Amino acid sequence: MKNSLIITLLAATLALTTACGNKQTEGTLTYELDYQLPDSLKSFAAFLPKSAILHFKGDSAVTIQGSEEESTTMITYHPTDYLVGLFKSGPLKRFQVQFGKEEQKMELPDLSGFEFTKGTATKTVAGYKADQYIVKDKVTGDTTSAWFTHDLKVPANFISMVFNPELGTPVEFSLNQNGMITTTKLKEVKLETVPAGIFTAPAGFIKLTPQQLREMPVEN
Repeated sequence: MKNSLIITLLAATLALTTACGNKQTEGTLTYELDYQLPDSLKSFAAFLPKSAILHFKGDSAVTIQGSEEESTTMITYHPTDYLVGLFKSGPLKRFQVQFGKEEQKMELPDLSGFEFTKGTATKTVAGYKADQYIVKDKVTGDTTSAWFTHDLKVPANFISMVFNPELGTPVEFSLNQNGMITTTKLKEVKLETVPAGIFTAPAGFIKLTPQQLREMPVEN
């Protein structure tokens, strides 16, 4: 009986050690994007990306929205507050912009006017248990729900860095920017090797400052 108990404990310890040793540190998340547009922007609906791909490895992450010819790619490395944007428009226009810590605040939605309170509901999103948070607009009093999970660990990235990291990994939420409401929902998680070189800016991109990017004329 004693030997049997020892063997059982050793087997459990070995299983736990093996599980920890095989912990995935890289993978790919796919988010679905849905929009509610004001009448003035509905003509642009066809040009908006329908998904966002997030690759991560260690402390590095990259989010990609768009197609091969028209896309926005944001590369982040959280320990140094590194953020580089790659912008592709058509077959020729390729721009690379590095954003400093203060400049990043201008690119991200400002959620300081919202209050997050943990709700009582839970649900499963893309196979992960998610907790509800009630998001309240401090000015209007309007509320909506956002969902976060602690069962999926990914580094800070362009999708999540707008939120308090203590909330966990965002799996479903809506943001209102100038009347355009974007709902982001996690659809698929693949914990597997990510493409090589995905976290570095490729050659052929013209370097711009954030100010130069903002001053570029918008083409119809």
